[in-house]
Amino acid sequence: MNEVKNTSIGFAIESHIGSPFIDPLATQELVSSVPGLSLTLDYTHFIREGYLNKNVDILLEYANHFHARGARKGYLQTSAQHNIIDYEDIIKRLIVNNYSVWIGLKFIWIDWENCNEIDTLSEIILLRDTIIKAYAKHI
Repeated sequence: MNEVKNTSIGFAIESHIGSPFIDPLATQELVSSVPGLSLTLDYTHFIREGYLNKNVDILLEYANHFHARGARKGYLQTSAQHNIIDYEDIIKRLIVNNYSVWIGLKFIWIDWENCNEIDTLSEIILLRDTIIKAYAKHI
């Protein structure tokens, strides 16, 4: 264990569908109780379960990696038109928290969880532009 402790390797979890930590409060409790543990944060898994942006915002301070795509209750992945995740507000919060790592645009096209109902390429471009504009507005 000492060898890992002396490296720059980080350890993170990702709460997702099927995880025992799909509740934002349970996820916060887990990450805050394990020294050095961080979070790969993907709002879509929480939003699909019916949580609101404000419920998931408490996890931003633990993020060491961030996944982004559109989502709404019952839909792990949806179009920008139906998305309820406020990425402009999230970007503003990430900037305030001095987040300087990665944001991954995570769209998939598969016959699972309604993930084959959108044009993933167009949605990537739309979300990329939303994120770039939010960064420009808040830096």
